[in-house]
Amino acid sequence: MKKIIAFSSLALALTMVMYACGPKEEKKEVIVVPAQTQTIIREKEPAKKTTTITLDKNGVKVEGKKVDVNLKKN
Repeated sequence: MKKIIAFSSLALALTMVMYACGPKEEKKEVIVVPAQTQTIIREKEPAKKTTTITLDKNGVKVEGKKVDVNLKKN
């Protein structure tokens, strides 16, 4: 009988500790401040025929040339 009471009290104590140490919900306030950005786009005429696509009975052949792109931040 003593063993049953001891085991029951131990199980109750462990159950109480488990529920006390469980995950707690925390509410956090997040403030989002948008950054001020300025976008300046300078367009130049694109290079002629930078990409060539050829379709024939053997399949598709795609040739591309390197395009120079520069982004400047002010």
